[in-house]
Amino acid sequence: MRYNYERAFECDPVTNPDRAQPGIWKYRGLLPVKHAEHIVSLGEGETPLLHAPALTDFWGCDLQLYIKADSLNPSGSFKDRPTSVGVSVAKEQGSDKIVVASSGNAASSAAAYAARAGMDCMVFVPESTDISKVVQAQSYGARVFCVPGTFSDAYGLAQSCAERFNWCNVTSTFVNPYTMEGDKTIAYELYRQMRGAVPDYLLIPIGSGPLLVGAYKGYEELRSMGLIQSVPKMIGVQARQCAPITDAYTKGKTTVSSWEAPIRTIAGGIADPLIGYAGDGTLTLQTVHALGGVMVSLTEEEIQDGMTTTEKKIGLYCEPAGSVSVAAVKKLWAQGIMPKGSSAVSVMTGSGFKYSGRKPHKPLLVRTIEQVCLLN
Repeated sequence: MRYNYERAFECDPVTNPDRAQPGIWKYRGLLPVKHAEHIVSLGEGETPLLHAPALTDFWGCDLQLYIKADSLNPSGSFKDRPTSVGVSVAKEQGSDKIVVASSGNAASSAAAYAARAGMDCMVFVPESTDISKVVQAQSYGARVFCVPGTFSDAYGLAQSCAERFNWCNVTSTFVNPYTMEGDKTIAYELYRQMRGAVPDYLLIPIGSGPLLVGAYKGYEELRSMGLIQSVPKMIGVQARQCAPITDAYTKGKTTVSSWEAPIRTIAGGIADPLIGYAGDGTLTLQTVHALGGVMVSLTEEEIQDGMTTTEKKIGLYCEPAGSVSVAAVKKLWAQGIMPKGSSAVSVMTGSGFKYSGRKPHKPLLVRTIEQVCLLN
């Protein structure tokens, strides 16, 4: 999807946005909704960019690391960007019912925006989806259906229902051409937050990859408008227990194959085996290669350690899938992939409130100040 970039440059919607609109809709001149009254927004976007020297010092990394806290979007994940655009376009086109396949975050997001728009929402999730995400989607009034198998099974059933019943499919893979237009706004925000500077690396958690491809599109649009001269190297991060794109990258392949092995990971939000639509992974792989980027996968121990360390050193409550982009920094530094003095932005995609797999320690019971003193 392309826009009149010459006109956009004259209006400069990125450096001089429409401040009458909320969040990502400040950049409405570069989004596919014609009339403002059709915008469905909960104030998504404009999430903080946090400098993270406590992490790099702790890990011994001589890098300038920032975390883009997209976990602080209204429903708790980056999915609010593509969902807001997808639902707004659906409203403009006269739809009154949307459908989404999700491993959890997109389900919650679609349900929230459907409630905001007054639409019906049908959600299909794998039966292994974290119950906290299921409850969140149900709380907004969505009808949630669990599908045996993986995300790919939920994806296929949602797509079949969309075609048969003429529901608008807002699944935020590549199936809807409008949702990725919301993903690209993360590049606009980083441009403004970094005062025109472009990071050397942009690290993104990857299922099928629309956020990575969307961020690249956003940076390319900035370059088309003459606002930047280069784009970041994109680093896609997957869980080793489900890493079809990283597997193809590591083996030097130009195309991605579906993941057929069993999937057992705490990072369920990015556990997409791409069965039936491996071409989505190939598009992401091609984008990474074109930018001189890297695909990397993390073990369960690396994911858990990165999540815990980020929470304790930065103060951001993470879900495992959302924090792999931060956890990967330690590994890539150790491998020499990110050189000394380089700058990196890790996109934190999901909140810790989305993850119910924690094992909390029972708090100590105290009744007097003397008991507290004994603990110090």
